[in-house]
Amino acid sequence: MFDDLPGGEIQQLAKASKVVVLEKCGTLFRTGETCPGLHVVMYGQLKVAFSSTQGSEKVVDILQAGQSFGEAELLLDEPYRAHAQALCDTLVLQVAGTAILDLIARNPGFAHRLLNGMSRRLHDLMIDLEGYTLHTGAARVLTFLLREAAVQEPCNESAVVRLSAPKGVIASRLNLSPEYFSRILHDLSEQGYFAIHGRDIHIDSVSRLQLGLA
Repeated sequence: MFDDLPGGEIQQLAKASKVVVLEKCGTLFRTGETCPGLHVVMYGQLKVAFSSTQGSEKVVDILQAGQSFGEAELLLDEPYRAHAQALCDTLVLQVAGTAILDLIARNPGFAHRLLNGMSRRLHDLMIDLEGYTLHTGAARVLTFLLREAAVQEPCNESAVVRLSAPKGVIASRLNLSPEYFSRILHDLSEQGYFAIHGRDIHIDSVSRLQLGLA
């Protein structure tokens, strides 16, 4: 997002930024809080989730190093509709909203990259919604693994996908119970789609996973 910004722009953003250090299970923000600016994960991992009054939780996103959050709330001047919690020790760069809005106004290239990132996230959420409503649990898991393989080992026919978040968090992200998620992984492994070694999913043929969705 900050690629190709002149040095002066980077300095202005640095002056308007602060570092937030979170231990595992630490909270970055809560539902209903005002958005102070743009959050960028420098290292670690965050889950973004909704919580019900009964205590149940629905994970809507898992943010990795390099990913950002808060663009929509910042541009719409709306409070957070979800909460964000660290899944491990995490460092987040928080850039003040006024600095981001000023940069959007004077730098079309930055504005384009910001919109591109938001559009990609919306596209992925639409894919997820389609999966929740129209696809089986197995199809959701295959789609998830294909997406992870494309990110972790792009353009490779074989891949090793590491489950970077706890299975319960991934299951919630896919709208599955943890037990059903584990059973699907076991069944797909028995069918020869991949082999499971701890947290690593060894995929011999990405093409076969794609055929499993046909």
